[in-house]
Amino acid sequence: MTVSADRKRQRTASPSRKHKGPQVLFVALLLTACKGGGDTAFNYSSPYSPPAPVLNTVLTAVSSFVPSSLVASFDGIADTLLTTDVRYTNQIYSNWSIVLDDGSTVSGLNTNPLRHSGVAFAHAAGLTGVGQTVVLADTHINENHEVFSGKPGGTVSLATSNTALGADKGENDHGTTVAAIIGGQSSSFIGVAPGANIIFGAYTTDQTLTAATNAAINSNAVAMNNSWGYDSTFVSTDSYQIIFSGVSGQAYLNALRNYANQGVVVFAVSNNTAHTHSTIMDALPYVDPSFEAGWLAVANGVPSFSGGNISSVQLLSAGCYEAARWCLVADGTWAHGPSATDGSNVASNTNYDWGTGSSFAAPQVSGALALLAEAFPQLSPHDLRVRLMASANNKFFTPDDTVELVAGFNKGYSFTYGLGYLDVRAALQPIGPTAMALANGSTLSADLPILQSGSAMGDAVATSLSRIDVAVTDSLNAGFNLKGGSLASSSAPTPLATSLLSKALTRDLASLRTDASGAIADPFAAFNAPTLAVNDPYGDFAATVLLSTPGDDTFGLSVKRALIDGPTKLELGVKVARDGGAVIGFGGNNGEAASSLAALQLGLTQDLGEGGFLSLSGELGLADLGSQAALSNVSSAGFNSVKLDIGSHGVFTDNDRLAFGVSLPMAVTSGSAEMILPVAHSSGISFDPVQLDLAPSDRQVDLALSYQREILPGLEMTMQLVHAENYGNRAGETDTAGVWALKYAF
Repeated sequence: MTVSADRKRQRTASPSRKHKGPQVLFVALLLTACKGGGDTAFNYSSPYSPPAPVLNTVLTAVSSFVPSSLVASFDGIADTLLTTDVRYTNQIYSNWSIVLDDGSTVSGLNTNPLRHSGVAFAHAAGLTGVGQTVVLADTHINENHEVFSGKPGGTVSLATSNTALGADKGENDHGTTVAAIIGGQSSSFIGVAPGANIIFGAYTTDQTLTAATNAAINSNAVAMNNSWGYDSTFVSTDSYQIIFSGVSGQAYLNALRNYANQGVVVFAVSNNTAHTHSTIMDALPYVDPSFEAGWLAVANGVPSFSGGNISSVQLLSAGCYEAARWCLVADGTWAHGPSATDGSNVASNTNYDWGTGSSFAAPQVSGALALLAEAFPQLSPHDLRVRLMASANNKFFTPDDTVELVAGFNKGYSFTYGLGYLDVRAALQPIGPTAMALANGSTLSADLPILQSGSAMGDAVATSLSRIDVAVTDSLNAGFNLKGGSLASSSAPTPLATSLLSKALTRDLASLRTDASGAIADPFAAFNAPTLAVNDPYGDFAATVLLSTPGDDTFGLSVKRALIDGPTKLELGVKVARDGGAVIGFGGNNGEAASSLAALQLGLTQDLGEGGFLSLSGELGLADLGSQAALSNVSSAGFNSVKLDIGSHGVFTDNDRLAFGVSLPMAVTSGSAEMILPVAHSSGISFDPVQLDLAPSDRQVDLALSYQREILPGLEMTMQLVHAENYGNRAGETDTAGVWALKYAF
């Protein structure tokens, strides 16, 4: 191309540029915006998804940052079990009444223990308590009842001599039902932990209790269930000395102490609703605090719900009282429990019957400990006890006091309802803030994405991380798997409707209509910050400043030179900028790292004759991304952008412009980084280097249709419609918007 040396003297400047002055705006707007491939809300940062419950593969999430979470899917499976599986529906008992020991009558009760306790959620997730052992001390147990025939791997064995079916059939009902609630399973019944091993021992004497307790020690049982007590012996130091007097009493006390040091003793509170104090066994830590770390008391209560939340609980037993700091409430009403006899009082291995009491609430807690032991193998029984207490639902009462379950973690409790209602579902999910350990010994919060990538990277970082699961822990040191993609999010680009409106209000529409502004008209199109453009009177040189906004470390400068040869206009430019992380850098909830970038720009505007024109622009650049807390080996990032407009002037009038456009907005094309993360494998956890590809596989593509015309001298009208695929360089995201505006300049 040959450029005339005296071109300036030959050219007449555009009238719209001669006397640029203040502008008065008359704007009418028609804006539309829609989005696909994700949420209905216009937010491409994607809402954070909490870690999926439970270490290893028991409850590992299948995806992250999605509206339908893993927990919701297990809730759906649980609801199907609860409404269609006879083993669960058999336990529903509606609109019943009972006369309590204090003489009052309670009616309109609706019980469903497998739903109310959250146990069905655990079953939906595949937890059965397999590999765990629970010991129970009771009267008799009929190990031949069919309720134990369907146990998936779990066994029923004896710690001491056992009396099977005999004359005392009522006694057989109690122990058999307690054992079944802990871990029974048949075609019509399912217990809390059907995969757990059950060891039975009688509570009839100090010696049998000692033998049962030693069996719990020797089998490393997670819980020892005691659905019995000294109903008229209230907690006191005198009661303590009487109950554990003599050689046999001391032997039992020592066995209890040894087991409570490693496992969890579970005691049912009294069923006598007239009581106003705890009895000695459920409140034993009240007089001997050394037992508290391994002790739980359980009351019987039926919850009422409002909007899916527990609004109140009707106690059918005594309250927690002196045992309140280690007491839970569970639904101890089972409509279909194993019975020792049929309706004619004939011994039976197949019959079932109704029953309620704290005796049937306590084994739910014991079975729940077995479920948690399977889910969290790295936690001790004492840790699991704390977990059940911390997750108990206490929203239906105003706490009377608080207890510090672990350092820094306090829980409100009621003297009546203890720490609240048993909630296995909540116990299987993170409790309190979650954190991820790094190889250097530091930790990062995992409650929000730790890394935010700029919109030019799109979903590249999240895609790279989505191939792994990382290990995180909650406030109670329970381990969970978090989908790696949850560690990253990308900056949400400005909605197209907002961007189109901003450009309609701020750009020189007359110059745009006549192509006087050139192909490189918006060098900082990818940035959300305001710009200030300066042009020389003849249009040979132009500069655009990207302005910094409060709290943002973004600024930049673009300079271009135009060369014109007849119908051809060539523009050469250079752009430098600093980005705070919104476009081509990193940020996150652990700090931000600004990036520096530089790019060469090229623009070509060609008059095609008879009003037709072609405008082509592009840029090619590099960015120094700096670093961020969890990143290492961060390379420079290459990026580019391309825009093509084809159209015509004078389509309907002498002063209009119609154009069709296609563009690839700014996107990273090369670059890498590394994160050393605690990767969860089937065999364990190891700190592995995870490679990050910074270039999105699906970059944004914009299709545009625009029309401009001069209505009157100085009065410009513009209409524009834009559709974007893979908006924000995120696969599957779309946006569409339109704008109509009038602008008057004088």
